[in-house]
Amino acid sequence: MDEFDFKEVKPRKPSKVGAAIWNCGSLFFFLGAIAAVAFIILLFLNPFSEFNPLPPIPPTDIPTNTPVASPTETPTATVEPTLTPTAEEAGSFFQIQEGSPVAMDSTIFHPELACNFMGVAGQAFGLDGIPISGLQVHVTGTLSDQSIDKIGLTGAATQYGSGAYYEIQVASQPIASNNTLQITLLNDNDAPISESFVFSTTDDCQESLVMINFSEVR
Repeated sequence: MDEFDFKEVKPRKPSKVGAAIWNCGSLFFFLGAIAAVAFIILLFLNPFSEFNPLPPIPPTDIPTNTPVASPTETPTATVEPTLTPTAEEAGSFFQIQEGSPVAMDSTIFHPELACNFMGVAGQAFGLDGIPISGLQVHVTGTLSDQSIDKIGLTGAATQYGSGAYYEIQVASQPIASNNTLQITLLNDNDAPISESFVFSTTDDCQESLVMINFSEVR
C-alpha cells in the first residue's frame, strides 16, 4: 500500500467582521421585537391612537337602523250632522191660525169608524187667504207612553172637501193627553216653516178630531 501523508487541518476561526454583523443583526431583531410589543400594547391601551392604521369606528359613526313608523289606521272621517234650518231661515213663515185648535166629532168625516179614530186635521192658508197644497204637517210626541211621529200633506185629505186639507191619524181611539203632542209645518225640503205648536187631546168620542189651521204671515 501506498503511504499517505495526513496533515492536520485546523478549523478556521470566524472572521471578526462576520461576528460583528451577526451581533448587530441580533441586537436589531431584539430591539424590533421590543418595539413591536410596545406598539401592540399602545394600540391595546389606546385603539384610537393616530398610530393605529385601522382604528375602530367611533360609536357616533356606526350607522343605525332608523325605526320605520308602523302604519296607522286612517282615521274615519267624522260625519257632521246636517243642520236643519229654523222656521225663520226657511223663507215663508206660518203661525197657528187664530181660533185653533178646535176639537170636534170625527164621525162627521169618518162615520164608518165611529169612536175608533183620533187624529188631527186642518189647512194652511197663504197670504192671499187661499189654502196651500203640498206642505208637510209633522206631528210628534207621546200618547199613553207611546211615541208618535207622523207626517201628513196638505191637499191629500179629500174627504174634507176641496180646501187642501191634511189629516193625520194618531190613535185608533180617543186618548187624553196634556200637551204631549206638537205639530209643525214643513216645506218640501223638510225645513220647518212654523214654530212647533203644543196641543192636548181628550178621551171623548165627540172630541176625537183636533182641527188646527195655519196662516202665512210672510
